[in-house]
Amino acid sequence: MKKLILILFAITLLSCTKQEVKPVDYAVFSGKIENLTEGKISLWNSNKIFDDIIVNKDSTFLDTINNVKSGFYTFKYGKEQSKIYLKPGYNINLSLDAKQFDESIKYSGEGSYDNNYLAQKFLKEEDLNKFLSYRNLGALDEADFVHKMDSVKKLQLTYLEEQKDLDSTLKNLEEGDIIYGWANHMHNYEAYKRYISKNNDFKVSENYPDFSKGLNIEDESLIDVMNYKMYLQNYYYQKFSEELKNEEADRQITYLELISKNVKSQKIINALLYSDAKYGITYTGELQKYYDLFMANSTDEENKKDITDKYNKLIKLSKGNVSPKFVDYENYKGGTTSLDDLKGKYVYIDVWATWCGPCKREIPYLKEITKKYDGKNITFVSMSIDKKEAYDAWRKMVGDEKLEGVQLFAPNDWKSDFVTDYGIMGIPRFILIDPEGNIVNANAPRPSSKELIKLLTDLKV
Repeated sequence: MKKLILILFAITLLSCTKQEVKPVDYAVFSGKIENLTEGKISLWNSNKIFDDIIVNKDSTFLDTINNVKSGFYTFKYGKEQSKIYLKPGYNINLSLDAKQFDESIKYSGEGSYDNNYLAQKFLKEEDLNKFLSYRNLGALDEADFVHKMDSVKKLQLTYLEEQKDLDSTLKNLEEGDIIYGWANHMHNYEAYKRYISKNNDFKVSENYPDFSKGLNIEDESLIDVMNYKMYLQNYYYQKFSEELKNEEADRQITYLELISKNVKSQKIINALLYSDAKYGITYTGELQKYYDLFMANSTDEENKKDITDKYNKLIKLSKGNVSPKFVDYENYKGGTTSLDDLKGKYVYIDVWATWCGPCKREIPYLKEITKKYDGKNITFVSMSIDKKEAYDAWRKMVGDEKLEGVQLFAPNDWKSDFVTDYGIMGIPRFILIDPEGNIVNANAPRPSSKELIKLLTDLKV
């Protein structure tokens, strides 16, 4: 009997021991950086920005990435960045010279083979990526474009197949990245050609390949691959194009509704909703409805928390609330200007930058509006969020384009107080403030929109 009790006790101990063993859910990222320029490394993936990794004075760093999921991540040091692959249990060590960033990247430790492959692949494809610009591709005729895209895809897949020791998950992600990267270019060719040829009626021929044949739009294993996610977005925007053109509906809300109703995989729903909401929530004209719709259809708690944080910030920007202020921003004509200096009139603010194509397309319309309302109860402000290095480019463009109104230069680009207070994540962005300094519309219509004239007319500006 005693023997039986001892055996049962031993079995119980073994069972307890097995239950207490937790699976590894972290990766270790360490290394040494020569020619230091900064004291931190930024790290993120498609869903999350992680806390900065501190680089010590002796040029070394070490950090444990908890709750890591197998997939692609990006690390940034100074102005340069690189893609890495992490999975639970990896312990990779990076050797890097900040002066020769891409060329100097080398990894050692668990997971080094996979990451050295990614580093070498980037160098190998630098010239290829230049060729794959929309300007080059849009200049090709259809037959040449199709031939070259097929050749690129074959070349990339062959190189991938030669990597015999790659982690199987990474290999699957890389294959998906190649195939859906090809599919995105095939999908976008019409747009490339229209832009380069200035022919908005251009259409591909009846013989154009069916690039969507055999592609799986419900492949959960690829949802964190950027090219796959972009393909899904292209696919659904095209599929729902007629519904999204409905001018009476809020475009952002319509998109969330259509994704929630038509996509089968909850994981893919979560990813697509979040990809849109990260920016879309800052543009929607019906914040409460948009937020409620997102919360009702997403099941990812991390994503929901992030969107809730954005919502709580944006709700303060509702009509009638006091507007966030800008204080002592440099004025092109000399001195500085603050929002309080403009009280007594409506203030229409255009947040833009010299590098932003859509911003520059609005300039002719903004000139027309500024001229139309000259002498009226409204001031037009253009606020550049160019980086300090582009200061001269800003002054040159304002002068060359003879831009009118109040031309301001924000002191800290995207991180300027006014920009962060308004939660601006994309430009151009237009804001209308009343004569008392209260918000009329935190997402005002663009100068090119008929809705702007209607809004200003209704306000009797």
